Amino acid sequence: MRKPTGDVVIAGLGLAGSLLSLRLAERGFKVMAFEPVESSYVKPCGEQLTLEELPLRLAKAYDVIKTIVNFVHVFVEGKYVTTTNMSGNSKWAIIDKPRLIMSLRRSALDNGVDVIRRPWNGERGALTIDSRGPYNLPLSSEVLALRVIAKVPAWSSEEATLDFRPSSGGLYWVFPYDDSGHLINVGAGFVGLYDAVHLEGLVRGYIKEKISPCFDVLEVKGAPINVFTNPSLSTGDIINVGEAAGLVMAWSGEGNRPSIVSAEALAGAIASYGVEDRTSILKKYSEGISSLLSSAVLSRLLTRASYRSPLAEGLLRNMPKWAWDLYVRQELSLGDFLRTVPQAIASMLVRREDKR
Repeated sequence: MRKPTGDVVIAGLGLAGSLLSLRLAERGFKVMAFEPVESSYVKPCGEQLTLEELPLRLAKAYDVIKTIVNFVHVFVEGKYVTTTNMSGNSKWAIIDKPRLIMSLRRSALDNGVDVIRRPWNGERGALTIDSRGPYNLPLSSEVLALRVIAKVPAWSSEEATLDFRPSSGGLYWVFPYDDSGHLINVGAGFVGLYDAVHLEGLVRGYIKEKISPCFDVLEVKGAPINVFTNPSLSTGDIINVGEAAGLVMAWSGEGNRPSIVSAEALAGAIASYGVEDRTSILKKYSEGISSLLSSAVLSRLLTRASYRSPLAEGLLRNMPKWAWDLYVRQELSLGDFLRTVPQAIASMLVRREDKR
């Protein structure tokens, strides 16, 4: 590792920014971070984390795993399609994301990170990194995601539901919120729907229709998610990380694993070259997250292809089970997806013939 020189400015202390700040401070870099929100971090995600090596290590280190999801049920337009059984080898954890981020922030402070409690106004360091969320992006690039934490009579803490609605350009999700068997995280997001009141009504209606007519709402939160802007690791002289780099899986909204993986990769690249050689940093950073970049691009292609397409519902319903299993495990590649299309079309044609 090269000896740290100069200083690093980081805009935003969400998951990517707080982890990156900590990792750089641990390596001896002088870090100044801008974060206006001092209270506990809250964002309307499902708090799902794909348990690859780096995310799993971090989740265990900070003891933030609430429960493990072993069964993911897939629906299309409200109708059941398939279930992925991950028992014994699950990659899905539900985590306490606010606790993780606040713990990372405290660790960063303890390691000497200088946190400025106000929005970033373009301040520069020898190296400047944008790790903010999607609030600075054009509305056309975003989907408003809203989630409701509700108490219901019963819900398995091992089960989750993804209900894709291509006709509306979005999906509903149902995740356990903890391991009690009563608290659930139910959310939705649809392209072009920015009315939070309307969206909350849809989520409440989904709970009532699909889960239980009797439920108590404990909390409602909404925020935009970037689903159309392609990933970009730099903007001018600024390096982007996490959601600011577009590293969100648009078809599912997964952002926790990409934030962790990209922050660790960028920290390693900076440690290798110091703050002066930005070109080498970007090259090593890009190489370190090449598979993540490919997945993010694929997720946007799938989102564009399925957005209110008349063929999308049929294709999704007829995707082979192996493809859904790979998708749920976050292992679906572009090659895999292209292989599923002719199989799905063939299944659609067979079913049409059977109906005649």
